[in-house]
Amino acid sequence: MMKKIVAIIIALTPLILTAQNAMDVYHLSSTQIKGTSRYVSMGGAFCALGGDISALSQNPAGIGVYRNSEFSFSLGGQWNHNASAGAETSKNGVFTFDNVGIVGSFNTRNFKGLISYNIGVTYNRNNSFNRRYNGAVGNLGSSFTNYLELVTTGISSSNLTVTNEFDAYYKTNSPWLSILGYQSYLISPQPDNKYNGLFRGNSYGSSYTTIREDGRNDEYTINFGGNINDRIYFGAALGIKDLSFSRRVDYGEDIYNTAGKYNDGTQDITSSQYLLSTFYHVRGTGFNGKFGLIVRAADFLRFGATIHTPTYYTVDQTMNAAIDNLLVLDNKVNKSVSQQVPSVVVNTVRMQTPWNFQVGAAYIIGKKGILSLDYQYTAYNSMKMKESNGDEYPIENAFYKAQFKAGSTVKVGAEYRITKSVSLRAGYAIQLSPLKTELKDVNAEVPTAGMQTSYLLPGNASYYSCGIGYKFASFYFDASYQHFYQKADMFAFSPLFYPNGTTLIPGSSKIESKQNAINFTVGMRF
Repeated sequence: MMKKIVAIIIALTPLILTAQNAMDVYHLSSTQIKGTSRYVSMGGAFCALGGDISALSQNPAGIGVYRNSEFSFSLGGQWNHNASAGAETSKNGVFTFDNVGIVGSFNTRNFKGLISYNIGVTYNRNNSFNRRYNGAVGNLGSSFTNYLELVTTGISSSNLTVTNEFDAYYKTNSPWLSILGYQSYLISPQPDNKYNGLFRGNSYGSSYTTIREDGRNDEYTINFGGNINDRIYFGAALGIKDLSFSRRVDYGEDIYNTAGKYNDGTQDITSSQYLLSTFYHVRGTGFNGKFGLIVRAADFLRFGATIHTPTYYTVDQTMNAAIDNLLVLDNKVNKSVSQQVPSVVVNTVRMQTPWNFQVGAAYIIGKKGILSLDYQYTAYNSMKMKESNGDEYPIENAFYKAQFKAGSTVKVGAEYRITKSVSLRAGYAIQLSPLKTELKDVNAEVPTAGMQTSYLLPGNASYYSCGIGYKFASFYFDASYQHFYQKADMFAFSPLFYPNGTTLIPGSSKIESKQNAINFTVGMRF
């Protein structure tokens, strides 16, 4: 029922030019396991441990564990490898500055009650978006031009026309992507304000997609916490997010035996090789709150718990698009058509990321080792999109509730001290996909308003990590290695389902993503 409601709304009203792809809120809400080398090498399983600069953004109660002041910074690099059958494998690398922070510890000189209180300021890179994806569909079953014909139905062709006397971009409420497609001959008008795409019953062809993502999601935290009786550690943090993300998508189709019309319908378009290039950039800030506790139940056992509020973002979006179409008319005449939206579109929206809850336990093996286990619950179905005035986007928010479930992350970490100075570490984490079966099986529509309709449906993500630490006097040096693995399905446009039985199912590319990262941390206690 939900997918039919979305289809009806899309059919009866113009696509919202200023809205973003609904999957982007999920994409921008997700975080990687990044931070200090010790944190990364132990799989991020620090909810019950604390005493680490990165751990303060996970469980702010970790600041209460500190007995001395500390300063550290972390840097490294990551190398991405994204492969898909039938497409060129994409590889890229990037230098990363993952973490820096300082904690000040203040002893109250009490033997009971509040023994110490601590204040900290940290910076953490929660996500680095520097990735490239290539995908291909070798035998098209449907075309993006079919998507355009369906979502443009009901709009008069006169409201899609651009001439010296009339500019539909500015003088109508028609979706800009529909105008662009009409001007580029991806769709041809039919009676009763209907349209035909280029791909019909006897058409055949292939498609290819290239996606380039850049940017980062950074978080600055201001932490306060304390130590009660060396048994209970508490903390709170204010998080300030700095988000910058851009995506360029080049999507092309080579279609033969097409059914389009050119030159007021006097010539047949018999083949088309077109490229749709879209650009999307988002820049903004957000804030959140975090609260946590760590309990030292025994000298060898600790428990931790924390809750994170949603991050409330206000972001500025920039969008642009262009089409280059090489046509063959009547099987003999070549014609090149190029169109671009007349200006960059800028607007402001609000995003709300999910609530987050975490619990953890840690077993301390004397002075030789640590075993830790964390569980994280993320309520992805609570994500929201809003207009700048606070009004909700009803289609997108209904989509989150209907097609997302809570996401679970399990982290396991271990540390073993070989000598007083040298420690070995290892960790593993798995993030389970929060997508419901209907969405993963391409039986639900994805609201993709605006000019960029492509999206990824990611599967489970796994992290494998190891590391080494060396400390001498008041200084320490840590190094870590992390391997990330995930599979995803990439789509150029959403499936559509209409009450009259009309159905459009897009082809997809299977993406296998791997990332290798190294990280180094230098710190000082004083």
